[in-house]
Amino acid sequence: MAIQLSLPQILINRNVSLEERIQGTQAARVIGEFVGTSALFPIVDAIRVIATEGWLEYLKEPAHYILFGAAFAQAWFLGTAKSERWQLRFIGNLLGFGLYVPIDMVIEGSHFFSQPYHWLFGSFSLLLAILSALQVITKELAFWQIITTLLLNICKISLFPAIYLITELQLELSAQLTLQIWQDYLTAGGHRFIFYGALFFGILLGLTEAQRLHYAGFLRDLAGQLKQYSEWSLGADLIANSLDNPDTLDLRRVERTILFMDIRGFTAWTEQTSPQQAVQMLNQYYNAAEAVINRHQGHKPNFTADEIMTRFTNPQLALNAAIDLQKTLNPLLVSFNLAVGVGLHTGEVIEGLLGSDTTRKYDIIGDVVNTAKRLESAAGRGEIVISAATYHALPHLSTPVTPRALQVKGKAQALQVFVINSEVQSGF
Repeated sequence: MAIQLSLPQILINRNVSLEERIQGTQAARVIGEFVGTSALFPIVDAIRVIATEGWLEYLKEPAHYILFGAAFAQAWFLGTAKSERWQLRFIGNLLGFGLYVPIDMVIEGSHFFSQPYHWLFGSFSLLLAILSALQVITKELAFWQIITTLLLNICKISLFPAIYLITELQLELSAQLTLQIWQDYLTAGGHRFIFYGALFFGILLGLTEAQRLHYAGFLRDLAGQLKQYSEWSLGADLIANSLDNPDTLDLRRVERTILFMDIRGFTAWTEQTSPQQAVQMLNQYYNAAEAVINRHQGHKPNFTADEIMTRFTNPQLALNAAIDLQKTLNPLLVSFNLAVGVGLHTGEVIEGLLGSDTTRKYDIIGDVVNTAKRLESAAGRGEIVISAATYHALPHLSTPVTPRALQVKGKAQALQVFVINSEVQSGF
């Protein structure tokens, strides 16, 4: 049976991260630099040679291949740059010219300097380098950003009449490019049409580009903020997966190991301390706990006062995280005479988006969740209480455990559990 894909599905690369979708992929940036700036002179020069000498003469000349190779190297440098600094933009826009000159000088020798196209290439590259650097410098200054973008686009468009001037007048030496030559050139109506047309379209493209940059920057900032807000509750991986497959958020039955943890004696402690100190301690507690959970591939944790709940796809990862949480949080909490208790239970839950039409949360429900909470409530200071289901699902357990029968609310019969105490966790 044939599989049909829609156009958006074909265009979307599922291997691209969410960050790259917001900022643009490396390949897209390189192509944009090549087409928009780096290859401008090689393309216009190719048009000149093909129009005056023909395709065959153009293809026979090695310098033209070198020119495009240097342009691609420049585009690669600018497109793969890790930061948007004005120094990189300045150096990058001179890179193509810098690579082309020494190679072509070996081929052409001293005749290289008699070609006005080479002088034009150098001047064009320097002007682009300066304006590109200024565009970065004025990024936060709306008015000057428009001015530099206008000048940059006028510079690019002006390359066409400049090449035409040299071709039309058949100039051979750079010294012939004088002000008088330019004035004589503009006396012809056709030449004025080309010059003013290039100026007009340069301004038009500059205004369009300035508007595009403004809205693109706004959308990137907005997307970045929404990404951050979404990741606070869903996590980066879940968001990235849901963009490619919205069904990821649908309710479904899955097996998970649920971890509950809270601070023993927290309520009594808060009655004796200031709200500022309580909040400061909780923030440190949250940050330390989330780092451990992420290290062991846990889901984005839920914070409710001093209680933390998360889930794992693998019981061994959940136990490793529980032991690591005890080891990590003990030094933080011992100074306040506090400690945590942890409960683990494994089973089938319902996972996905839950809520009303206007308020939803990615969460889990089921008896497994309730039981995990009961186990955590029964855990003493520094203890990890593991259900029998979790214990038997573990591939190996080198930490000593203590069997215990536990009577919990909502269960007619006592539960068999296994307890790990923080004093023996060093044997894990």
